[in-house]
Amino acid sequence: MQIIKDFGRLIKFRVNIIVVLSSILGYLIASQGENIKLSHLLGLFLGGFLTTGAAHAINQILERKHDAKMARTKDRPLPTNRMSVIEVVFYAILMTVLGTLSFIFLTNKTAVLLSVFSLLVYSFIYTPLKRVNSIAVVIGAIPGALPPTIGYVAYTGVIDEFAIFLFVIQFVWQFPHFWSIAWIWDEEYSKAGYKLLPIGRGKTQLNAFLTFISSLILIPIILYLYINFNINIFYFIAIAVLTFMFNYRSYLFYKNPNTLEAKKMMLHSVIYLPVVLIIFVLAFWV
Repeated sequence: MQIIKDFGRLIKFRVNIIVVLSSILGYLIASQGENIKLSHLLGLFLGGFLTTGAAHAINQILERKHDAKMARTKDRPLPTNRMSVIEVVFYAILMTVLGTLSFIFLTNKTAVLLSVFSLLVYSFIYTPLKRVNSIAVVIGAIPGALPPTIGYVAYTGVIDEFAIFLFVIQFVWQFPHFWSIAWIWDEEYSKAGYKLLPIGRGKTQLNAFLTFISSLILIPIILYLYINFNINIFYFIAIAVLTFMFNYRSYLFYKNPNTLEAKKMMLHSVIYLPVVLIIFVLAFWV
């Protein structure tokens, strides 16, 4: 049915599922395989799915006129008038309330606060800032980095050193990931007035270089992991190899800054982070 397809596009269903899974991986990392509660997992699934869906709905309300200018978004429910603004506002409020209640009753106050903070920053700071300044990518990386941390604190109840580490690695990862996407869709984003590449608009060598440099920041982060968290050398080597492969892919993009290389880097980034999180789960469970 069209209404189901439209609702899926409104909440960005596939992205939503990835967000939920990353929060569950964060929870499993924190648990180290002990005292896993189904109520917590249910809270993360429902709360994460609904609040993320609400954020995407609010995003599309605010950007509906700009979405109409881009080929990749002009068929969304709002630009095509298959849904009205009033309908989407209702859905956004309902998902926000139900999602927040899921976190409240099934997780803990720390997870609740982080989820609400993430929703507000994404919807009301990052979204409008995208047409003002490329610093929006930095702001958007904050809510984008929180899902594994939210899952982690849903188990622990506190923001400890490893919770911060999870946030940092996902925060830094987002720059090469998102800038590769911004490169691929630069012409489309420019039509809508979005400023998402690091320096100004356009597919420049400098923007490709900054994307490569951002990927290198992952190296000291994984070294910090090995030095401070007593991770088994086998798992550390696996993460290090993945990181250097990601760095190399970013380097190839810098040396040959074109859309094909940007797509390869984007695909590599999509694989990199979930695999690293799964390795964390294995490292702390074994």
